[in-house]
Amino acid sequence: RDEVTLSACCRLRTAIQDNYMIQHPESMRFCGFQNVSINLPQCAYKAGRGKVDALYAHIDKAMDFVIKAHHQKRKFIARLLSGPEMPLWEIGKTAKDGRPYVDLDKCTYIIGILGLNECVQHLIGKELHEGDDALKLGLRIVSYMYFRAKEEGKKHNMKFSLEESPAESATRRMAKIDMRTYPQAKEVMKGNLVNDEYYYTNSIHLRASAPVDIVTRITLQSKFHTMIESGAIIHAFVGEERPPAASIMNLVRKTFERTRCAQLTISPEFTVCNSCFKTSPRLVANCESCQSTNVYGVTRIVGYFSRVNNWNKSKLGELADRHRGNYKLATATV
Repeated sequence: RDEVTLSACCRLRTAIQDNYMIQHPESMRFCGFQNVSINLPQCAYKAGRGKVDALYAHIDKAMDFVIKAHHQKRKFIARLLSGPEMPLWEIGKTAKDGRPYVDLDKCTYIIGILGLNECVQHLIGKELHEGDDALKLGLRIVSYMYFRAKEEGKKHNMKFSLEESPAESATRRMAKIDMRTYPQAKEVMKGNLVNDEYYYTNSIHLRASAPVDIVTRITLQSKFHTMIESGAIIHAFVGEERPPAASIMNLVRKTFERTRCAQLTISPEFTVCNSCFKTSPRLVANCESCQSTNVYGVTRIVGYFSRVNNWNKSKLGELADRHRGNYKLATATV
């Protein structure tokens, strides 16, 4: 069966198994039930440096908790869907096509990934971009989680799938917890520790400031995408660069033809002035038209754009690291 990708805030890729949906596309509706993310660096701290086999045991424990959490919430939501007097009855009752709008048996139960880069770094002293051995270890870890999710799905008759957790706040929360609990976390933490702007690298991504070009970033990260069914994305944080349309087209076309990249975004930055209402094509402290300081920045936080002044400190630390990375498209060749 071909797969379809349903995009809203996040991306859910799923294979169509039901002939009815093919004959009646208006009946196509899916539900990503919830995302419970696994703190991979913490699993590595518990395992110890160099102890890859022990890491898998701790990942197993974490995945057991994730599956338990999905079961608990499913039981709770099932009760809310169960009758006319319950608050979710309207989306749980049988609709005119003979099916409920939300069918808990057909939902996707998402297992989020966070901090693979720091996990690998703690285990072998290298980040994902620093050698084939580091990348291969990262691929083995995600592959292990992928097949474990498939096994659990068969056991429980539920669809479990991996996701690159957007983790707008989770990268900070988990980093803060680990900094208090595990002294070794300081050695792999990203961002500015002094300014409280530290964080874990999102999902399976290379760190934001990794000294690799955008083509290398796409090539390496896309190797994980076939195993991540509930949302994978690669960011080209171009900042104030405005690459020619031909450069964007060349990168997108060759990424499609030569990699397994699920989604590629071109992410510029803007500053909007509240005084003269003009927009500058970069992040600046003063409006470039009227010099007003009454401005706000806008750029992509994860899968969507938002106002920078609403970001937490860790995302601001990541933003600074993006500016140190090489995301230029003008000279990119795949």
